[in-house]
Amino acid sequence: QNPQVSVRISEASGQQMTVEGAVAKPGMYPVRGPLTLLQALALSGGPTENADPKRVVVFRMIEGKRQAGGFDLTRIRAGKAEDPPVFGNDIIVVDGSSIKSGYSEFIKAVPLLGLFIAMAP
Repeated sequence: QNPQVSVRISEASGQQMTVEGAVAKPGMYPVRGPLTLLQALALSGGPTENADPKRVVVFRMIEGKRQAGGFDLTRIRAGKAEDPPVFGNDIIVVDGSSIKSGYSEFIKAVPLLGLFIAMAP
């Protein structure tokens, strides 16, 4: 007549981010709580020997439009640039010699200002 029920969440199925390019373990990773770019790259095993740490791009949907922001890991690690937040559905691409040339050319064209710019469709 008067059941007592308690519910416990053992695992939440939250959003995921994608890390690809010149990283040790490319793939999709869960985003559970606040996460920064350096933390996201640490989850993927970090940049490889072929990586260009000065050319990391985060792709993000903002107001229904795909945006891209370029970041320099060497400046972030030195405390000269902010370690940006990473959110669910972000795609992080680390430039390196193993990336297809067309993709690499696009990454090199993204300004490393940490700002997100709209991409042409």
